[in-house]
Amino acid sequence: MRTSKEGRNTKAAQGTASHTWNRWVVETLVVVVVIVALDVLFSFALEQYGSLSSVMWSEYRAAAGENIDTVVVGSSTSQRAFDPTALDDALGTSTFSMATPAQPLDDSYTAARQAIEDHHVRRVILGVDYESLSNDNWAGSHVAFARAKMEGESLPRASADYWKLLVSPAFVRRADSLCALFPWGYNHVKLDPSSVVANVRERLSGDDALEAAKVVNGGWTYYGRGYGNYDYLIDYSQARKETSVAIHGLSDFKQTCLDQVADIARLCRENGVQLVVVVTPRPAFNVLVYGEKYPEQMELLQDVAEAQGATFVDANLLHADVYSPQDADFGDGEHLNHAGATRFSQEFASLLRALDEGQDVGSLSYSYDGWDQYLASIRQISAVVSRLDVSSDGTATVTAQSYTGTDVQVEYRFLLMGEDGSMTVLQDWGSSDSCEVPEGSRGRVTVCARQVGSTADYDRYCMQGLAH
Repeated sequence: MRTSKEGRNTKAAQGTASHTWNRWVVETLVVVVVIVALDVLFSFALEQYGSLSSVMWSEYRAAAGENIDTVVVGSSTSQRAFDPTALDDALGTSTFSMATPAQPLDDSYTAARQAIEDHHVRRVILGVDYESLSNDNWAGSHVAFARAKMEGESLPRASADYWKLLVSPAFVRRADSLCALFPWGYNHVKLDPSSVVANVRERLSGDDALEAAKVVNGGWTYYGRGYGNYDYLIDYSQARKETSVAIHGLSDFKQTCLDQVADIARLCRENGVQLVVVVTPRPAFNVLVYGEKYPEQMELLQDVAEAQGATFVDANLLHADVYSPQDADFGDGEHLNHAGATRFSQEFASLLRALDEGQDVGSLSYSYDGWDQYLASIRQISAVVSRLDVSSDGTATVTAQSYTGTDVQVEYRFLLMGEDGSMTVLQDWGSSDSCEVPEGSRGRVTVCARQVGSTADYDRYCMQGLAH
């Protein structure tokens, strides 16, 4: 039997435990409120306002009452390759671009499904490149895409979309799954006072996503129907830095990415929608840089797409009488500029028309099995790059490499551009692709390349810095 004193001690202990528990609950709630408040504050100040994903979704919602029979999905290479107006003028269609920068394939699936549900589209164009299938998704684009889609949704639908984001392959079982709760950690502006102030000012300005995007993305112009582009011109003398292999590395295609393409194709087939998978155009040097990996891996993609009933087109392998890109069509090594996208879309419309008429469009391009035929079709020097090798005794050698077709003969000239602006011919035109640099030379070596028999000053050139 407990004494009254023991009873009082028990009650006191229970009271103390209850007080401790209540205090813990209150402190936890305070911490949660502070974290949420800081998250909201940081998102307001740091998360980029006016992303191109926001533009796409806001423009898509604005077109809710319009007829859309064709949508373009994919990453920036797709976004900047297809001009909806050019396609529609040629085909009489109604096209909207839902492509966004670095759009993962599972987000391309989401966009295609939304367009099928909302507009019962009859055609989906999925634009891809080598990296669409070989690179890990960038979590930031995944978050930007999801948050932009959620902006115009009801709370239940937005919550469902955010949960889907958190458990998607890009986040689940990774540290990113926690970071996804703090989107400003992904899509933040430059972390300097002027950039943060400019971002806050733009939010407070009352500008919509489109007007903000024009400010944030300098040089970008919006042309309507979800499509915007730049007028930049590629500098072929910087081709070494412009290759996708230099930027992203070289990896085989991931099975998860191939499966996601199959999912998109299956979605379209089950809904009676025509899917056209298009490898978007790029300069020839940025195809040749992959070597034999390009046909080996791309054939895997073609097999997956066609097995699910989709049409596959590699725009880089189209016959010249169907589509032949020009030097000025590219903004960089991976993207068409606006003029290039307009030209490509006009030519590609002819292929889509042939497809609609039941023609075999596969005959319009070189095959991966006939890779040698494609290589022989490249009759120009697409780019020249160089490297500097310094031996143990200090001897420096500049070696050139030209990206050409198999039947193109190249000659080289090496010039030393001194720090004082002087120019010295180190090695005049000849078949040798390497040149020794005199000891003590300073400045840069200009490597000029042209086809044998040409009298031009050069067809392509590049600059090679020297070690000091």
